[in-house]
Amino acid sequence: MIRVLTQSETLEHTTRRKIMRKLLKNKAFLREIAKDLKIPTSTAAYHLKRLTEAGLLEETRGVYHSWYRLTNRGRQVVEQNAPIELEPRLEHVAAAT
Repeated sequence: MIRVLTQSETLEHTTRRKIMRKLLKNKAFLREIAKDLKIPTSTAAYHLKRLTEAGLLEETRGVYHSWYRLTNRGRQVVEQNAPIELEPRLEHVAAAT
């Protein structure tokens, strides 16, 4: 049996908070979220499932895609929290020989 995380446990993960911030503006589908956050689709799917189980997101299934949006509770949580800064991505540069 999979344990559903509490709201505070759900929000401990930076990726989940970033997903919620993105969804504050508009609903989005899985691939769009993954692309915008520069994370694998499987990672986005995992976090979207956790947020949905916690009651912070709502999933609307279409024929080809599932759309996600914040629930009223999710919107309140995002608006009460401080802004989330995006972490800079490190670029690997080959050392000159």
